[in-house]
Amino acid sequence: MMNTNYDASEVWKQELELQGYEHHCYSAENLKKIKRLGRVWQTILRITKVTPSDRLFELGYGGGIHLASLAVNGFEVHGIDVSATVASRAQNYLEEVRKFQDIKATIEVANIFNYESTDSYNMCFHFGVVEHFLELSQRQQIWNKLYSLTKPGGWIVSVVPCGQHIMRKLVRERDLGGYNVPEMDYSCSLHKQEFENLSLQCIHTVPHNYFGFLAAHPWLVISKIVYPVCFILGNITIPYIPVSENIKEQYAQTLIVLGRKPY
Repeated sequence: MMNTNYDASEVWKQELELQGYEHHCYSAENLKKIKRLGRVWQTILRITKVTPSDRLFELGYGGGIHLASLAVNGFEVHGIDVSATVASRAQNYLEEVRKFQDIKATIEVANIFNYESTDSYNMCFHFGVVEHFLELSQRQQIWNKLYSLTKPGGWIVSVVPCGQHIMRKLVRERDLGGYNVPEMDYSCSLHKQEFENLSLQCIHTVPHNYFGFLAAHPWLVISKIVYPVCFILGNITIPYIPVSENIKEQYAQTLIVLGRKPY
């Protein structure tokens, strides 16, 4: 029976006391790398059409890598995280970035379940947070909170591990995920349903990072040789192959799910 008192945010807090995200910006060259938006953000910005000066909110900012990257590209960003330890690292990182470029970025320590704010945002997003809340009722609370923080016409964006790929069973059995925090297995259809229940519109489900999971394979011939070839070819070709998402998600490491709040 599922423990309804299980709180993934508290488990994360304990986990990150021992190890966690830490990033630095020591030079103008570092700043250039921070400013370079990766494929995931190129996809998100292409679909949502949010533009610099828009206000963005991150749930679970970790080391602040997404906040920093968005801020140096002109967005006004704010984030919350449950861990004071993580917040200290992230604040230090943002201050290092500010030595090279003025940015609009703020963070605070808070738990989404009791978070209250009168601010509103053009986009609320998370990377690898919500899947750790195993109870649907908890996830619904989180979606409702993000919905309340999102401006009419704004977007909620969720980036989660794909729970349907061909190596998922091995990842679970060998504990290859990195952190010891339980997570649920999302599919495109399941995540889409949660966004539909929230009454979001223009919902997009995007399988992403094809064959990225091969990098964690215990066999070196796969992780060092097969992985880079499959990763490059897969991400060039698979997005454009006209097959269903439930086929594509079998080869995707990540899912990007986006939905728009009605006006």
